[in-house]
Amino acid sequence: MNIHFTDKKLFDKLKKATIAKVIVGSHMYGTNNENSDIDYLHIYATSENELMSFIQTNHQLQYKEEGIDYNFVSLNSFLKNIFNGDSSINFEVIQSDSLIGTDLEWLCSHKDTFITYNMIRSYLGLCRRDIKYYNKCDTDYDKVKKLRHIIRGYIYAKKMISHNFNFKECNDTLLNIKLDISTNIQLREYEKKISDLRNELTEKFNNKTLGYAQNINVEAGIKLNTNLCNFMKTNEFKVKQYILKDFDMEMFINSYENWVNY
Repeated sequence: MNIHFTDKKLFDKLKKATIAKVIVGSHMYGTNNENSDIDYLHIYATSENELMSFIQTNHQLQYKEEGIDYNFVSLNSFLKNIFNGDSSINFEVIQSDSLIGTDLEWLCSHKDTFITYNMIRSYLGLCRRDIKYYNKCDTDYDKVKKLRHIIRGYIYAKKMISHNFNFKECNDTLLNIKLDISTNIQLREYEKKISDLRNELTEKFNNKTLGYAQNINVEAGIKLNTNLCNFMKTNEFKVKQYILKDFDMEMFINSYENWVNY
């Protein structure tokens, strides 16, 4: 969930503290058109106040300007939200190679580490949610968009369970599927596939044949943690972190108690 804010000074500080800025959504999937919104994800150097706080939240900050959504997440929350299964978008940022050429390019060498039971379950959960809300869409455009999300989630989960996940190939497969909203036949077809896949995931996890960790493979996690700690000790990180030396935790503390207010 996003915590919306309007403080221009905070917006400018977060931009300056950004380690990596990537475009997300349809532009990252290759399904964008003239009606597609532009959304950016800024991964910023985690402030000391956040690192020392008792608050652990999966929310990120969002600022809207001239029709563009700017989403901000700290580096540490960016990673935690993947392993908790709380952010498929963060997972996709790493799998899409969007971080190549940024200070977080080193995360690309850990792609397989982020494929876990939690992440697969998260995609199937999102599919079920989108199926639930499909018939509440007001326009055919919204229905096509929702159906595309449902099928994408299924493809991702299916490929991960099959141990042949490739972000670009999955999206290319999606582009070759003709979407049909004239009836609910295609929707019901994927609802059945998603239900079957969820049962398969549970069975493989319970009988220990899934081949993935629930949260994180310990050996791979140690390597990732070492790389993260080393990066956070660099001058590049510390300079950007210092920009947020007075970071106000009020929004996160409020969301911890009252969830997210729009």
